[in-house]
Amino acid sequence: MALAGVACGPPEALRRILGREAEETGDQAVPDDAYPAPGIPDPPADGRLGALVLTNESSWGLFLDRGKDSGGALVVEVLPDTPAQAIGLQSGDVVTWLDGTEINNHEQLLTILRRSSSPLHTLRITRADESTEQLEVELTAGGDFTLLGYLEEKLAAGPDPITRYLLAENVPDLNRGIELMRGLLAEHPNFAEGHALLARLLIGRLEQQTAGGTSGDTSPDLLDATVAIDTALQLDPESPSLLRARSQILLALGEPAKAEIDAENALGLDESSAESNFLLGTSQLTLDRPADAIAPLHRAVRLDPFVFDYYINLALCYRLLNRETDTQDTILAARTIAGDDPALNQRLDDLVVPEAAPLE
Repeated sequence: MALAGVACGPPEALRRILGREAEETGDQAVPDDAYPAPGIPDPPADGRLGALVLTNESSWGLFLDRGKDSGGALVVEVLPDTPAQAIGLQSGDVVTWLDGTEINNHEQLLTILRRSSSPLHTLRITRADESTEQLEVELTAGGDFTLLGYLEEKLAAGPDPITRYLLAENVPDLNRGIELMRGLLAEHPNFAEGHALLARLLIGRLEQQTAGGTSGDTSPDLLDATVAIDTALQLDPESPSLLRARSQILLALGEPAKAEIDAENALGLDESSAESNFLLGTSQLTLDRPADAIAPLHRAVRLDPFVFDYYINLALCYRLLNRETDTQDTILAARTIAGDDPALNQRLDDLVVPEAAPLE
């Protein structure tokens, strides 16, 4: 399984908050027992459905020439020899219900599958012809499957648009991802999600160059990214995923006030999104408003307890509110997400004591 878009980590302005004493301001009157630290999450289920899904929004409808805009998780690819293929899922199907829960977006679908202790699940889907079906599926272990390897093989066999988009989203080489998206958008100029992905890739390359101390003019990437995300929202101005994308980009560009507006608008369109809550809380935290940020950051962790950066920013929020016990409890919970990853564990080590140096 794969999802589109990854929530951003703390921007540089937010990282500088680390270790700073909380300011005594009137807007920080949050009771110490409000929004308690999350418990340690159970390990996610090691199960594979074999369907690549995205939020089903009109921006993808344009790309798939379906013109359909309904709530749910849109299936954009069904992998061979998987439970998804065995039960007859098809590209263009929309999962609207899973194990008793109405599905509004891909985040809900993936979180429910990860949280479940049973491999058996019941899905309700809407087909492209508007018919509905209820399907029973048993997940299988992930094995040694890699999405990147699968996409590379598929691209070599035939460069269809969906494969090119998914590969651009997942390939570690940002330059290659940007090249893939530029070529795709030349053929599909009305693909709103494509413009948003191009913007994220350009910002990623800009941040990579800045972090590496690379000299040179980065303004072309910045200008191209701004044009790309604006184009995306002109094509589909009420897409929650595109509003989230612009919020993420604005945070990276150091404009948290504007990022907050986009995150709020995205939540107004889909209040069940963990990422929208995270972006809203991160914007407010960057604006030195931890009393406002604690509620959406806490909701983000509750909605999806498997995203490392959600815990990081919630811990920073507790720290600024002088709730050190909650800070340390949240760091402990994040250890289970970090696993053996040395980079993630180093970030947590830097958060363990309030006097720690800012994260790099």
